[in-house]
Amino acid sequence: MTNLKVNEMTINYLFSSKAKTLKWLKLNSQLSIPSTTLVYAKDWCKNPDLVIDQIIQKYPNKLLAVRSSSSMEDNVSNSAAGAYSSVLDVPSSPEKIKNAINKVFNSYGMSSLPDTEELFVQPMVKNIVVSGVILTRVLADGAPYYIINYDDESGRTDTITGGIGVNKTVSVYRNVTSECFDSERLSRFVEFARRIEKICRNDALDIEFGMDKKGILYLFQVRPICSTKNWKKNTDELIKKRISYVVNFLNTCFKCKPMLYGEKNILSVMSDWNPAEILGVTPHPLAASLYRSLITRKVWRQARAFMGYRNMPAEELMTLIAGRPYIDVRTSFNSFLPEGLHSQIAEKLVNAWLKRLENKPELHDKVEFEIAVTAMDFCFNSYFNKRYPDLLSQQEVLEFKQHLCLLTSRCLDLSVSGSIAQAERSIAKLYQKQQKRHLPGESYLCHIVHYLEECQTLGTLPFSILARHAFIAENFLKTAIDRGVLDSKRVAKFKRSITTISSSISSDFALVMKGEEDKSLFLSKYGHLRPMTYDILSPCYSNRGALFDNINELPTLNPVVKFTLSKKETHDLNLLLHEAGLGKYSSICLFEYIRRAIAGREYSKFIFTRNISDILEMVTLWGESFGFNREDLAYLTIDTITAWNNISLLCDAKEYFQRKIEEGRELYSLGKNMQLGYIVRSPADIFIIPQHRSAPNFIGSGYTEAPFVFLNAHSSCEDLQPLYKAIICIENADPGYDWIFTRGIQGLVTKFGGANSHMAIRCAEYGLPAAIGVGDKLFSECITASKGVLNIDNRTLKAYQNAH
Repeated sequence: MTNLKVNEMTINYLFSSKAKTLKWLKLNSQLSIPSTTLVYAKDWCKNPDLVIDQIIQKYPNKLLAVRSSSSMEDNVSNSAAGAYSSVLDVPSSPEKIKNAINKVFNSYGMSSLPDTEELFVQPMVKNIVVSGVILTRVLADGAPYYIINYDDESGRTDTITGGIGVNKTVSVYRNVTSECFDSERLSRFVEFARRIEKICRNDALDIEFGMDKKGILYLFQVRPICSTKNWKKNTDELIKKRISYVVNFLNTCFKCKPMLYGEKNILSVMSDWNPAEILGVTPHPLAASLYRSLITRKVWRQARAFMGYRNMPAEELMTLIAGRPYIDVRTSFNSFLPEGLHSQIAEKLVNAWLKRLENKPELHDKVEFEIAVTAMDFCFNSYFNKRYPDLLSQQEVLEFKQHLCLLTSRCLDLSVSGSIAQAERSIAKLYQKQQKRHLPGESYLCHIVHYLEECQTLGTLPFSILARHAFIAENFLKTAIDRGVLDSKRVAKFKRSITTISSSISSDFALVMKGEEDKSLFLSKYGHLRPMTYDILSPCYSNRGALFDNINELPTLNPVVKFTLSKKETHDLNLLLHEAGLGKYSSICLFEYIRRAIAGREYSKFIFTRNISDILEMVTLWGESFGFNREDLAYLTIDTITAWNNISLLCDAKEYFQRKIEEGRELYSLGKNMQLGYIVRSPADIFIIPQHRSAPNFIGSGYTEAPFVFLNAHSSCEDLQPLYKAIICIENADPGYDWIFTRGIQGLVTKFGGANSHMAIRCAEYGLPAAIGVGDKLFSECITASKGVLNIDNRTLKAYQNAH
């Protein structure tokens, strides 16, 4: 490599413009850079034919790239990346070159071009197999990660910078060591970026590159990242220090545990109780601690043991990494084992499930259907043999099936002593208690503790039971379709015959808008709903201004239909039940079970979330006595708050809680700075993080093309005219978003959520086209695009840029 010392005076040439930077680097490095010819505006305006002749003579019979190099882009103070045109694959002919140069210069948007303005021409690099962009730091906060966005499918060089096509994104910690890479190509990309940083003496760069079939890496352009003034100076050291703690924690977390089956472990944000959907990827401490207290600490395992699953040791389901919630998948898989199953079989199953998820990480949000076997269904034999051939002996398979049949038969029991009926009674009891109370005017801490306990025993515990029943119910429907006994249209009709609490919300809202029901009565029923159930910063319906304003048109629910199994369906389902070892139950009983499970899950969620809303409002009132607002309180944990009810503080209370708030704020900030994946299979996944991609769950039918509108949990109902005739994008499929259906929307896209989620059910009721759980990559494309197409029949979601 050329010694940069002799070029000390010329380094100022670097980043003066895109073209000059490339020419400087070509002279002063051994980087592979296509030949670069500058075209100045003064020369072009004076004699364009001469410029064209020179280009053709230099690059005869070659396809060309004509790229922008405006004085307003790609310098140390301003980027304007992507603001100006570049034209690729330009034939080496006078007319084509002229048109391309005019297009690029015209994109500068100047009435007259200054003489110093420029662009540059290069020959196109042949046989490109990978093209991409590397940011050497996170753009928003300067966190120490290489963000590598690349396309290895289209063979084009402009798919990333143009925002089109299929691409992949990987974050790589800047201090990553070579043994963490399992991809030689990715390792080469990082080494390429490091070389350019060293030459440019700058570690905050935006690099555009390509790789040909021979593996040669080409530099197309490099620009400084211009947002460095907004970055905190100590981010590198903070993350470096915390990452070492995370690795130590994971090394312990992934070890064998004496009371759990499974030789290894996996962490995931969307498996089992999917905290990413319920809480978001980086929840505030109060939200995460409430979720832990009400569900993932012990309630989740108590519910499963009650239903006949394994009586679990005192393991928590959720773990936090830098404040980010993950499900302990090994613990989850252990809890799906039937009680009494032989330990040798259990060990084999858990290891096989973990291995399948490790090899197919894209299934981490579908483990109940695609990985673990959680109950008997109509496809057990074919699915199990296909996914886990030769895992168990014939005798072991028989024993496993017997235990599954016993568990499933117990679940299907609809008598008053069955688990589904007992859960329904608990929820009814909680509802009765809620009807008799009002928020207290004092003693908030005492009431918070009481409401938490009440919510656990009468709310989240029965909800956990009903939610597990709903998964079993969905699997029966899914496998009945797979066996050809039912088709998807019949199943959709059956679901429309189920009356849910969501249907009641819509019908009552319509009555309010028609003047047939009082607004206050509506809010007394539904005012506790909020888009992020556990988030104190997300306003509930009662606190949302303009909830009943700007209504363009009332949504029309698909009419509730009557559903009756045909004689053939009844006969064939009875045969399947008998084949599955569940012959004591009829098809009529099965469908009553499915109906109660689906409706019960939605209703129980609606009821227990009132307790959570009341708790959050009381926390707000308690905090006001110290001068804390909702944002301050979001950084406390519920345990920190309630402990004060029984433990005397030996210091000033306000100072104590203020200190805890600052600790929570620091943890939350760090969690947002750290790049963490959606699934962690080993400590190496802390250093190399692929962006989550997911197969969307397409709901409804038909085709719609409309603008995208992004809403977060804190969006108000005021001034929401743009929602009309739009495709709405929300991160999670939460009931608190039901108000959007009153705004005449055209479709729905969610980042998280499955075919079983609340919004999937709601969209099916409305016949509204929806893509549920599309993943981070596709969701990001949608919210940054001007409009898109949602085609349910073809199972496609396409985001378009303004040019389209």
